[in-house]
Amino acid sequence: MSFSCAENPQGKDFKDYFSRTDIVEVSGKEIPLKVIGNPLSFMFNMSFFDSLILVNEFPDREYTYKLIDLREKSVRPFGKKGEGPNELLSDGFSFSFDHENELLFLSDNIHYYVFDIEDVKNGNQKPKDMFTIDQQEKRFMGNTVHVDSFIVGSMYHKRFGAYNIENESFLNKEEYEGGPSMALANQAFYINHPTEKKAVYCMSQVPEFGILEIQEPEIKVNKFSWGVTNLSVQNGNGSMAVMVNENEKFEFMSVAASEDYIFILYSGEIPADRSREARVKAALTNTIYVLDWKGKPLKRYKTDRYLRSIAIDGNTNTLYGSTYEENPGLISYKLNNIP
Repeated sequence: MSFSCAENPQGKDFKDYFSRTDIVEVSGKEIPLKVIGNPLSFMFNMSFFDSLILVNEFPDREYTYKLIDLREKSVRPFGKKGEGPNELLSDGFSFSFDHENELLFLSDNIHYYVFDIEDVKNGNQKPKDMFTIDQQEKRFMGNTVHVDSFIVGSMYHKRFGAYNIENESFLNKEEYEGGPSMALANQAFYINHPTEKKAVYCMSQVPEFGILEIQEPEIKVNKFSWGVTNLSVQNGNGSMAVMVNENEKFEFMSVAASEDYIFILYSGEIPADRSREARVKAALTNTIYVLDWKGKPLKRYKTDRYLRSIAIDGNTNTLYGSTYEENPGLISYKLNNIP
């Protein structure tokens, strides 16, 4: 069985791709948290590094993130919005940890801020460095991550891009089917490999994920796809908007990565109707799909709670999941015998 073939993935859909893997039921422990400021509300995306979990909370009017410190079991706001020094200009949600150099990268899609992890642990919200990527011709769209001296993500004119921070140059790859205007209908989110020049991307409304590797002077893409987007893009009055139809399906919801494994929350559900409640329900899942960095399916974990996002402590194989409730919680799961 070949898992490197991008054009002919195994099975009829993502769930079928895992049909021959074992399912293991796991029970979690809720972590009691002391919250400073506004309570946790959305927990759209999160990532783990060295006792810290950074959580996206962009609906908060004052801060884009919450920082969960597992040493103290505390939650405090992080990433202040505004136009002042070191403040985020938009509700941008790009963040990633540089594990080797113990750094945190944040972006508001205009500026990139670099924080020292020890400073973050000590409550210092002042970045140690900042840089800006030229936004004129080659622009990233949506989520980006730091990958070993590169910023990696999707671009408006190409599906995959990598920006070399040191020499300020771009690598890019693959046209959008239907042209650049379809970029909005093909948005992906990324997570970086902890130490190598790799990243995994997943698409929330397209049945596709893939693994990127930067091999200068190009980007290698190992793609696993079961179809194309059902969304269309409408132009008018100098703007573009994504048009949703009744066949809209929620696909990949969240992804986490360790040195050896990729962990995916996958829905595959069509909302029962257009209500908020139906959409929230379709976005939640209680199955963790585990792959290696070649995209080979290894195992499925069935959790005792429905989750919205996940993060992984690769040193202890502890998976953290966020619930989506009136008062969202943080749940920990010990994953044993992954291979």
